[in-house]
Amino acid sequence: MTLHVNNADASNQGKTHPRNNQWRDGYNHYGKISRTLHWLTAVLVILQFSIVLAWRGTGKNTITLFLDSIGPHGSLGLLILAVTLVRLYWTWLNRKQRPPKAPGLGGKVAHLVHISFYALLLFLPAFALLRQYGEGYEIRLYGMTILPEAERHIAWMVAPADLLHSPLSWLLAGLMIGHIAMALIHRFWFKDNILARMAG
Repeated sequence: MTLHVNNADASNQGKTHPRNNQWRDGYNHYGKISRTLHWLTAVLVILQFSIVLAWRGTGKNTITLFLDSIGPHGSLGLLILAVTLVRLYWTWLNRKQRPPKAPGLGGKVAHLVHISFYALLLFLPAFALLRQYGEGYEIRLYGMTILPEAERHIAWMVAPADLLHSPLSWLLAGLMIGHIAMALIHRFWFKDNILARMAG
């Protein structure tokens, strides 16, 4: 008896092909959802730093009040935390079909930097929101109450942000500048497709 095997089936045996779905990640690119979440995070973080630096540099004026109306510090922090949680969940869902990590020391450093990004994007807003609640203020998102104010001062909620929020914020800023610089180096110096994976 002769066993007939379809050529297409035979060629697919033992191989794992990236999905054609543009919304999901693939082995050579990040999907539309990953790219949207990435650039949304970038916009929120840059806006957060821009408002803080504007207030520190110029104080209260028409521009800083306008920026603050667009992105209140607490509301932006809450949005950054929410988007980061969604990114982590989406990363886990796509963990078996994402672009592979670069080999060698450079790949290990890049992986460590990305882990640091996620950790900072989680802990920075979480510490700040804990401090806000622990100091007796309600948690609000653009005027909408998310969590009513605490009845008393809660020291253990306030302490982590008092100790770590400012230095970790500047660490995040440094990593972000380095991240942008390396993306541009890959694009214009190495001329590889690293940036294209996330830029589409």
